[in-house]
Amino acid sequence: MLNPSTKYFKILVDELDKTPVFFILSRPRTGSTLLRTLFDAHPNVQIPPECQFIVNLYPKYGNISIWSKARISEFVADLDKQFLFHTWKLDTNLLLMNLLQLEGKISYGNMCKAVYWHYQSLFSKKEILLIGDKNPGYALYVGLLIKIFPEARFIHLTRDYRDNYLSLARVEFELPFIALTTYKWRYFYERISAAALAMPERFAAIRYEDLVNHPNVEMERLCTFLNLPYEEDVLKFYLKKDDFHRLYPEEQVNKIHASLMNPLSTNKVDLWRTELSDRQIAIADFVAGDSAVAAGYYKQHGKFNVVTRLMAFPGMMFAKMIYGTTHLVNRMLPYRQRQFILSELPFVVGGFYKRLFK
Repeated sequence: MLNPSTKYFKILVDELDKTPVFFILSRPRTGSTLLRTLFDAHPNVQIPPECQFIVNLYPKYGNISIWSKARISEFVADLDKQFLFHTWKLDTNLLLMNLLQLEGKISYGNMCKAVYWHYQSLFSKKEILLIGDKNPGYALYVGLLIKIFPEARFIHLTRDYRDNYLSLARVEFELPFIALTTYKWRYFYERISAAALAMPERFAAIRYEDLVNHPNVEMERLCTFLNLPYEEDVLKFYLKKDDFHRLYPEEQVNKIHASLMNPLSTNKVDLWRTELSDRQIAIADFVAGDSAVAAGYYKQHGKFNVVTRLMAFPGMMFAKMIYGTTHLVNRMLPYRQRQFILSELPFVVGGFYKRLFK
């Protein structure tokens, strides 16, 4: 994509209303970064790495319709402090200079779209027809996202809850307890599915397993859903591997996305069959409940003894407490405290646990 010079950006401002937005909703470690990368490789899509600034900054800026230079400057300063915003590798001075052109009447949604225009992808871009966003946390804010972007569409990505646990256990995203992570998987699945049931025309569902087994078929289906021409070359995203490794720290890549820039593979499918104990599988099957079958996954266990139920109980209660706390934090705390508790704290706690117990 061209650098957003002043002249170029003025042309884009007229297109903000016309450019729709879509969101990838999922649990962490479900293949959402892979799906984002596939769309990033599309010449007509602008989809930066995740940064949950839309929801985080909404309480402060969401109802503003007339933007002064001082308010825009404050917005960019707050944006620059957002968790993971640094991964966009933006020139914030250039961002500020261009956003100042928007002084006057503009919606919060269009101001956010203008920020997305500035992301510089590794992949060549033509006319941008669609803006995308991949943030697992946004699964809890579908109603708010539609309020901000009335045209928004959503892709619901799922992965086998047992493989999802294994992937989470390898990184420091959250505490690696199978009942806890599986209940979170179920909670996300049920929340997104309920929204999809109420607005089926806005949602498309895809499983990670289907994506890696039939990438051409699934990507073409998703592009059709988004009214986007399908480009088969998106499956060659891995050709940018050297550029990707130059842009991001090697330690971060090896720790979180070691296999991201390799050709699509099915070698991460059904690892739970050999890497989990029968007791762990039973706990996961119990916690996932009917949602496992609804999502299209085979449950190895259908009946559960008292021991399995008792072992699952603490993780399930802890997860329920987390989501209850999330609701209170969203309603009561200023955005900076919300950002730390909801976005950063899970990494801090997960990292501490991993270092403590190796």
